[in-house]
Amino acid sequence: MHIPPYVIGGLLALLFTYAIAYEMRWVAQGLGAMTPPGGRHIHTQPVPRLGGLAIFGGALLALLATLPIDQSVALVRETRYVVLAVPYKPLPLPVVGILLGAAAITALGAIDDVRSLPGRVKFPLIYAAASIPVWFGMTTDFITHPVTGAVVPLGVAGKVFTVVWLGSMAIAMNSIDGVDGLAAGVSVITGMTLLSAAAYRHDVLTMTLAAAAAGSALGFLRHNFNPARSFMGDSGSMLLGFLLGAAAVRGLAKAATALSLAVPVLALALPILDTGYAIVRRYRNGVSIFIPDRGHLHHRLLDRGLSQRQVVFMLWLLSAILGLGGLAAAGISRTPSLIILAVIALFLVVLGWRLGLARLHRLHATELAGPANLP
Repeated sequence: MHIPPYVIGGLLALLFTYAIAYEMRWVAQGLGAMTPPGGRHIHTQPVPRLGGLAIFGGALLALLATLPIDQSVALVRETRYVVLAVPYKPLPLPVVGILLGAAAITALGAIDDVRSLPGRVKFPLIYAAASIPVWFGMTTDFITHPVTGAVVPLGVAGKVFTVVWLGSMAIAMNSIDGVDGLAAGVSVITGMTLLSAAAYRHDVLTMTLAAAAAGSALGFLRHNFNPARSFMGDSGSMLLGFLLGAAAVRGLAKAATALSLAVPVLALALPILDTGYAIVRRYRNGVSIFIPDRGHLHHRLLDRGLSQRQVVFMLWLLSAILGLGGLAAAGISRTPSLIILAVIALFLVVLGWRLGLARLHRLHATELAGPANLP
């Protein structure tokens, strides 16, 4: 009997996170890390918001146990014994950098969950944490030209891209964490999408990383689905965005083609688009881009009369469709891939128009975060 390491990693992350989340609810209450109702928040009772530490604990334990395993674990039955054969090798330095970066970004998020940090302080620190894997050698060295097929070296630009990507994915996942279960569910879908893309390349390490991120998100989802008993907070949402972004970069290192970018970009399209729209909206309203508001996509859908669960299921479905579109575009020849990407782009434009996103949302004072309700 052979068990792939990514299966073990995903299951361990799910079980550990699910169990630790119970304890973190009590810790959050003791520290006063509670999200009050009112303002831009839609819940009606104070909710603990240190669930991200459970996600970190579950994912870290799973990754430490399974990342050194590069082949399937064998369960062999001998005449008088049952032997568990675990192939082991030292962790590569870039993977060590990912784990250290995950710890740094989780610590930053936890501090923000306990006592809110100003955006002008928090955002530079996010990118500082995102630079840790690059210091350990994780980068995108080259990309293949989509027309000629020539290899284009990226040099320093590859390192800058990696830092910006990792930090931006942490921020983007944090941006959509406004409805019970939304960020956790999107993380599960994105993780499974990246795992599928890595399976096509037989990239076991990336599969394990994506499976652990998806498993920890799924384990926490039981505590976070509406009505939520615990919030993941910035510590959880930023960690999941960082880990999924890291899995995407690892995948690009194996297949750095222009079309292969479709998988991570479309898998993470929902948080990317929502964050980009938020920046434009706040800038046009003359508000600092660091100040959270109630103009996100999930808020707009709630304002149209949908329930929290309806919003979550709708956005989960949209995330899954985009992820499947990315897999389809990256897995076939160039011309059909471009057609698929064009259809997806048209679909997003039409959807945004029908939801009224083309009209920039004017913010009212009640929709801006005050001192009592910063995320």
